[in-house]
Amino acid sequence: MKAVLVVLLAAVLCAEQADSLWCYTCENQASNWGCLKPTRCSDADKYCLTSVGSAGIGIWSFRKKITKKCSPICPKFDVNLGIASYATTCCESFLCNLGAKPGPKAVLQ
Repeated sequence: MKAVLVVLLAAVLCAEQADSLWCYTCENQASNWGCLKPTRCSDADKYCLTSVGSAGIGIWSFRKKITKKCSPICPKFDVNLGIASYATTCCESFLCNLGAKPGPKAVLQ
């Protein structure tokens, strides 16, 4: 009986995954450890979006902010202004945005 319930539960979870996108979400976290909350996206959302902004000079990064969310579009940014940078990445599968790609390193010349 337990085996039947396990198989039924697995089938329901797989059907749920096929119908909707799930992404990790967080808002303005300093570390990726704060960005491990799985969230079911709306039907309009097609992407898991990860944004990483940082500020600093060379190896001294003063501030890093990570935001992860569901998104209907995939805006691509990869900007380095010398002392600040901002980058986004997108993916389209179940909980695919586990990692937090760092933005380009700020370099002062």
